[in-house]
Amino acid sequence: MVVNVCPAAVTTSSPERVWAVLTSPERLGDWADAEFVSAVPPGSMGAGQKLQLAASEFGRRWPVRIDVDAIDRRHRWIDLRVSLPFAVVNHEHITLTATEAGGTLVRFN
Repeated sequence: MVVNVCPAAVTTSSPERVWAVLTSPERLGDWADAEFVSAVPPGSMGAGQKLQLAASEFGRRWPVRIDVDAIDRRHRWIDLRVSLPFAVVNHEHITLTATEAGGTLVRFN
């Protein structure tokens, strides 16, 4: 079964500021419900990078792996493959778009 949802939100923060948080693996906990564990290779998000996180639920720590499949810094989008427990895999396409008011529209497709 395939489920497709496209959440979006607008923030007053600039696209540059949102991008800085989004592409810093150590800051994943600021926007994801998981704790950052490691990045290989270390540093800012890049294609081919493997990120390890841990999510806590039901009294356990669950492993979460994020593969950075593609990234376009100029157009501010990232393709991620998120591997969750129980063989659940999410394919995420995250885009940032500047708003007329100077904020950012963030889309998770």
